[in-house]
Amino acid sequence: MHLNDLGEFALIDRIVAHLGEAAARDIVVPSGDDAAAWTTVEGYAVATIDALVEGTHFRRDTMSMADVGWRAVAANVSDLAAMGAEPQYLLIATLLGPDVTLEDVDGLAQGIGEACVAMGVRVAGGDIVRAGTTGLSIAAYGRARQTTDDTPVLLRRGGARPGDRVAVSGHIGAAAAGLALIETGRGNQVAAAPLVRAHRRPVGRVALGRAAVARGVRCAIDCSDGLLQDLGHIAERSHVGIEVALAQVPLHPAAVELLGAQVALDLALGGGEDFELVLTGGREALMALDGARRSGSAGAGIPRLGREDDVPVTLIGRVVAEHPGEVIAWAEDGSVYEPPRRGWDQTRDTGDR
Repeated sequence: MHLNDLGEFALIDRIVAHLGEAAARDIVVPSGDDAAAWTTVEGYAVATIDALVEGTHFRRDTMSMADVGWRAVAANVSDLAAMGAEPQYLLIATLLGPDVTLEDVDGLAQGIGEACVAMGVRVAGGDIVRAGTTGLSIAAYGRARQTTDDTPVLLRRGGARPGDRVAVSGHIGAAAAGLALIETGRGNQVAAAPLVRAHRRPVGRVALGRAAVARGVRCAIDCSDGLLQDLGHIAERSHVGIEVALAQVPLHPAAVELLGAQVALDLALGGGEDFELVLTGGREALMALDGARRSGSAGAGIPRLGREDDVPVTLIGRVVAEHPGEVIAWAEDGSVYEPPRRGWDQTRDTGDR
C-alpha cells in the first residue's frame, strides 16, 4: 500500500494506532476533533514548541525515521525538564516531504510512541500535511506546582547567582561524538554504540529536573545548543559570569577512546544536542542529586530518579559576579581555552548539526 492510497484521515488513524498507549485517548477531547481538550489541576501550565526540519536538524542517512520521531519528542520533553515541569501532552504537526513513504510514516509514529512511553508524555493530537521537505513541529504541555504564595516553582535561566556552583548531568558531547562517528563510517563499531544511541535516542531528564526543583535549585537549561553556548544563555539572562574548569567536564569514555581527548572535549563544549541538564545552585543541593542517584534514596517529597535519569551529576564550574554575560573556560594549565566552536545558533548556522 502506498501513502497516497490511504487519504489524510485514514493515515491519521493509522498513526494513532501505531502510537499505542502513547495516544491520549482518555482526555476530554482526544485526537480526531478540531482541537484537543483536557482537564487541568491546581498549579501552572508550562508550554514549549520546537521544530525539526530535514537537512537542518536531521538527515535520513544518519538515522531512521523512528529515530527522528524519538528525537523530536526528546527535544521538547527536555525543554520541560529544564524548567522542572512534569510533561503531560504533545500536539504534533508533521510535514511529509515528496519522497516520504508509508513505511516512513509508520517508523516515525513508532519512534514517537516509544519516546512518549519512555519519557512519560502522551500525544493529544496534531496535524499532517504534504510539504516540500520533511519536518515536525511539536508543542509540549506540562505542569508545575505552586508555592503557598501562589508563585510557580520552576527552574529558570535567570536564576543563577554569584557563589552558585555549575553542574551537568550525564556525559557531555556524547551525541556529537556519535554523529561524528556515523559520518566517518565508524558508527557500527561496538565501542561506538552508546555514542550513536546518544545521538539518535537522547532522553529528556524529567525526573532529574523535578528533583532539582524539590531540592531548591532554581536555575537550569538543557544542553541542546552546546555547553558553552547554553551556559552563555544563563550568564546573559542572570547577569552573571560563569567559569568552567575543563578538567571537570564529564566526557564519555567511548568518545575519548575513539576520537581522542581533545576532540571529545571540543565536541562537549560546542557540539550540542545532548539534552542533558545544566544546573546552577548551592553545592550541597547539586551534589545531593548525584548522591540520591547513587544511594537510590530520593528523599521525602522528591521525585525518584528512574532508569532513564540514572546518570551522574558533576560539578564543573562556578557562577561569579565578574564578567557578566560571559563564560570563561579554564584549561588545566590556568590558561583560557577557546574551542573551535561554542555551539549552535539557529539564525547563523545552516546545514545538519
